[in-house]
Amino acid sequence: MSDTETPSSKAFGSRLRKLVERLDRDVQALYREAGASFEPRWYAVFTCLRDDGPATVGDLAQRLDITHAAVSQVRSALLAEGLIETRADPGDGRRHVLTLTPKGAATALQLQPLWDAINAATARMLADETPGLLHELESLSRALDRQSIQARVKDIL
Repeated sequence: MSDTETPSSKAFGSRLRKLVERLDRDVQALYREAGASFEPRWYAVFTCLRDDGPATVGDLAQRLDITHAAVSQVRSALLAEGLIETRADPGDGRRHVLTLTPKGAATALQLQPLWDAINAATARMLADETPGLLHELESLSRALDRQSIQARVKDIL
């Protein structure tokens, strides 16, 4: 093991992905138990449309700080499920604005108590089990803003 390597730093990205997949599986099970046809990966885009109103894919990507491609994938799934629809942007007919359908609005109402419970359980878990984790994740994000992992690896190589 090198001087800068610790057991906890090995396969860091893989460990984060495993945690996210584990959380997503649990939330997916909760959706199924609630009889909802909804995916955890849709949550951010869907609730952004619900809370902030109609938006383009580019607007959503910017608001959520995720890639255009990621929003496009979620858009396709939400369209297929009938939870959102697209309309031509009145200001620019080349752009399409996404908005919740009546089914999407009803789904949001149906799932809100579950989302509230998930958020409360998550907050309790973080407070009780790992009180500094969110602060540390924010610190990690700022560190990556200053210098990407790609640049850091190139410095070592």
